[in-house]
Amino acid sequence: MRAIPLIAGAALVLSACGGEPSEGSLLALTYNVAGLPEGISKSHPEANTTRIGLRINTYDLALVQEDFSYHHLLDPVARHPYRSTPLMEFETFVNDGLNRFSNFPLGELYRERWPSCFGTLDNSSDCLSSKGWSYAQVWLTDTVAVDVYNHHAEAGGGPEDDAARLEGYQRLAAAIEERSAGRAVIVGGDTNLELDDPDEAPTLQAFLQDAGLTDACTSLACPEDHIDRFMFRSGGGLTLEATDWAVAEEFVDDAGQPLSDHEAVRVRFRWQRD
Repeated sequence: MRAIPLIAGAALVLSACGGEPSEGSLLALTYNVAGLPEGISKSHPEANTTRIGLRINTYDLALVQEDFSYHHLLDPVARHPYRSTPLMEFETFVNDGLNRFSNFPLGELYRERWPSCFGTLDNSSDCLSSKGWSYAQVWLTDTVAVDVYNHHAEAGGGPEDDAARLEGYQRLAAAIEERSAGRAVIVGGDTNLELDDPDEAPTLQAFLQDAGLTDACTSLACPEDHIDRFMFRSGGGLTLEATDWAVAEEFVDDAGQPLSDHEAVRVRFRWQRD
């Protein structure tokens, strides 16, 4: 049996059968932490990564992207009892940068690189990394799990980038169908897709439709669309609802400057067994 830790801030309602929670909440964060080497990164990861690690402790689940070169600063200050191990075997300049920190037990982690990329020393240099997606179940109770995908999509705005991004999302939708058919799913990460861009919006809309997902920002009428997103669906006897969306404003230094070139996005999910 999996041991379920006490979750700070997670409201749990016990079912009449067995004393297991029948509903609760999950406060989730997605954050591109700009962890390329200092001088290449658009931020200052040598100074900021430890600050980021301290701040993610507020969240039940933190999905990070671009956790490339400073995981050794991020990991020690995070207090989550469950976390991923970084990708160690790769043939690119940096690994996939995808990691997760959780107050809930994690199932086995699977990683996959995108089927294509564009740009090595130009056009956002996507081919210098092993960017792609990762998957693991998050166990909310001994018997209730949600399938959680973390990802970082192809960057850049040229036609070749658009094509690589589309191919990647088609692959991710197929993987969700293969691994999570009929199950509740949360997908978080840096989509590099803007809904007001006519070349990018169709890719996001097709992915949402193909995977049966709802964009949390859209469903809650958030004030401004962000490329850093949470998407979700119910299934397998588990109902998911996004109840709150916000930019996490605490990810700044003492002078009020952002800790990354991306904003951190948080969503509170309510879950309930059907």
